[in-house]
Amino acid sequence: MMKTLKVILCSCLLVLVSCKGMVINGIDLGRAVDIGSKALSSNDVSEEDERNMGAQMAAIVLGSAPYHKNVSLQNYVNRVGFWVALQSERPHLAWQFAVVDTSAVNAFAMPGGYVVVTSGMLDLLSTEAELAAVLAHEIAHVNRKHYLKAMEKSRSLSLVGDVAMFAGDVYQTKKGSSSDTDFYRNKVVAEKLLNTTSELYSKGLERGDEFEADSHAVTLVARAGYDPYAVAHVLQKLGSLSADDSDLQLLFNSHPAPDDRIRSIRKTYQQIDVESGKLVEQRFDTVMAQVKLSD
Repeated sequence: MMKTLKVILCSCLLVLVSCKGMVINGIDLGRAVDIGSKALSSNDVSEEDERNMGAQMAAIVLGSAPYHKNVSLQNYVNRVGFWVALQSERPHLAWQFAVVDTSAVNAFAMPGGYVVVTSGMLDLLSTEAELAAVLAHEIAHVNRKHYLKAMEKSRSLSLVGDVAMFAGDVYQTKKGSSSDTDFYRNKVVAEKLLNTTSELYSKGLERGDEFEADSHAVTLVARAGYDPYAVAHVLQKLGSLSADDSDLQLLFNSHPAPDDRIRSIRKTYQQIDVESGKLVEQRFDTVMAQVKLSD
């Protein structure tokens, strides 16, 4: 599976090598803080560093599937995502949400506030509360810096500094003042970033991180006024699907089994004062119907 994902993402390598100044959906792919290559811990990474790193990773993820062309859908997912993120402990991040057009059922979070959800995942959902649950899970990963901590454990967090140097070298290359050695260094850094991102999203996070994100999602969904049981509803839907389905393989390979996740969040439901919230089926159905009509 990791080899397959690397093949899918490898086309992004050339984009990364020449991304200075390129902006996609408001994401400046060339921005990086000049902190140099050095050993870092997740606690050392500033929010600006975190966001710059997330932008590079978002470029890779967004390059693996086409950006969904329906503007109404993109705006809708961003509105729901922003509202849920405002309930979190990091509401001030410049949150950005995007939908990629692929039948794969999945969602991804990148450091700094980037969240990507697939159209295949949206097709699985029935209500806005369920959409909020999916986005809340990814928001939780960002809030708890799960991916930065995973990079720290794998000793690849120095990429934050490497990417800063890489962006500077790209700028020199575009001005015609960089040597072949600089270009080779660019390529090595880009490949390292590509491999690290591929490994993170292929292998997935630790089980404890996923369970924590589910638990935090329940709280965020409840704070946002949605039915907190929407988190369990999504997991039940995932559990009812075949693990042999190619559209689900990456999700199932990188996450604990849905039944295990459901058992884990039972404790959360017992610990919080759960009140019935909104499902918002009609608004969700209206947006999705418009998407289908425009296809």
